[in-house]
Amino acid sequence: MMSSEEKSQTGISRRAFFKGSALAAVGIAAGGLLAGCSKKASAPEAEKAAGAEDVKAKFEIPPAPISDKDIKETVSTDIVVVGAGFAGLSAAVSAGQAGAKVVLLEKNPNPGFRGYDYAAINSKVQKSVGNELDPVKITRELMRYGGYRGDQRVVSLFVKHSGEANDWLVDMATELGCTYDVWKAEDMMTPDATLDTYPTMSFVLKPPAEALNAMPKGTLPPTAGMAWVLVTQAKKAGVDIRFKTPAVQMIRPDGKGRVTGIIAKNEDGTYTKYNASKGIILCAGDYGNEPEMLKKYIPSSKNIQGIAYTGKGNTGDGHKMGLWVGAAMDEAPHAPMYFDIGMVEEPGLADSVMRQPWLGVNERGERYANEDVPYSYISNAVLKEPGSHTRWTVWDSKWTEEAPKFRMTACKSLKSLFHDPKRVQALIEKGVIKSANSIEELAQKMNMPPDTFKGTVARYNELSKKGVDEDFYKRSVCMTTIDKPPFYAAHLATVLLVTLGGLQINDKLQVVDNEKNVIPGLYAAGNNSGSYFSVDYPVTMPGNSHGRAYTFGYLAGRNAAKLG
Repeated sequence: MMSSEEKSQTGISRRAFFKGSALAAVGIAAGGLLAGCSKKASAPEAEKAAGAEDVKAKFEIPPAPISDKDIKETVSTDIVVVGAGFAGLSAAVSAGQAGAKVVLLEKNPNPGFRGYDYAAINSKVQKSVGNELDPVKITRELMRYGGYRGDQRVVSLFVKHSGEANDWLVDMATELGCTYDVWKAEDMMTPDATLDTYPTMSFVLKPPAEALNAMPKGTLPPTAGMAWVLVTQAKKAGVDIRFKTPAVQMIRPDGKGRVTGIIAKNEDGTYTKYNASKGIILCAGDYGNEPEMLKKYIPSSKNIQGIAYTGKGNTGDGHKMGLWVGAAMDEAPHAPMYFDIGMVEEPGLADSVMRQPWLGVNERGERYANEDVPYSYISNAVLKEPGSHTRWTVWDSKWTEEAPKFRMTACKSLKSLFHDPKRVQALIEKGVIKSANSIEELAQKMNMPPDTFKGTVARYNELSKKGVDEDFYKRSVCMTTIDKPPFYAAHLATVLLVTLGGLQINDKLQVVDNEKNVIPGLYAAGNNSGSYFSVDYPVTMPGNSHGRAYTFGYLAGRNAAKLG
């Protein structure tokens, strides 16, 4: 096997070496047939022979450096944080509180994050209601969920420090007059669930009125509250927040030394260079609105209805800038966060009634999976089904008594949320929910093969009466007959909430290159950071994505201020 030194001297990668050996074997087997060809292969042919996967995508190719003559202003600071989301604001506040001079750059006019599920391991608020978690079990579960493709040293950062970071958030929020609700373990766990769930959800923030007035209209109250808390605390810590100022290019003078600064584009089209003596922290969000990156890193996304929650500005800016200075990216495919709230008739609509574990059928009227699994698992199953990769969920008029008993697996116990007959009737009138007095009529409204659908419902009723799901092993409490008209059906698609692959990091949140060497002066947190999620999102731990975001932001800001 070649050493890394031999590899650099020869310019031959291990992958290319074995592919070349395979080609040589073909030539020998052909009895010298290849030797008779004297025509030299063209560059594209040689590139293709070396493996199409080695060809860089457009987004991976660095743009031309921005000329000094285009720089209108130069600003010197200790730390530049890119992105005013949950991770970025946490990083900026943490670094500012540690005494660093911080500039926070955000391409949008407002803070850009959605977050009200604040997961932690053994925070003060969790302990106050007797919710104590086993760090060893949580770590093992996170690693198992990702097929052990994540870096356990990075995963352990969340497990070891999320309680501390959560306490930090709560203290800052209560200082500003916020209150909160604490989730007890029994509120999040489902008895006899197919999968074990872990009560990592810590609290839901209840902001004061002034917080809601300060944030953009339409923002969910918990989200607006936390954004307000972090922006307010950032200003108290002396952070220079610059909205409408997208970062576009990092500065690494020799291509292999320290990242010394970053260039951002001003609203008037000019550029400002920010020299950062201690470091750059990338927290610019995911790449959910970058089609080329989705195609490369999450190919299954071609079958989804659309993108939810991810802002239009989330185009992988941090990932790209990291790649351009030599950062390593998580191995593809990346973990997606899929969700089944994409109503075909009304994209983006979420409704607790429709998402209960009723009978689920594909477009051919066939049952295909256990309906009582976390939403990402349901979405994975749907994306493998024929047609437009959608599902129908079917129930009857007994739903008002049955739905509150289910306690959806891996979801908070919201027993009364949207369990409102008036809301259901309104959705029927809008055509979002189909309603009929017979199975045959319902099949017609669903554009479903009637005989297949009737047979599926009959089999489901048979199993429900037995109380045992012999076909897919769903919990017995969720096996309810569909026999009392009117009957209902809703057409659900899959959407992508957020992408979860990022730049590889070490246990200090420093970005590393393909040889696992630290890129000095460069940190990443939130969805710009990798080395954590893989295969799928661990929905059995509610709020884990947000918990990782603020924990890693908090740690990255502190580390950059200390280590530089």
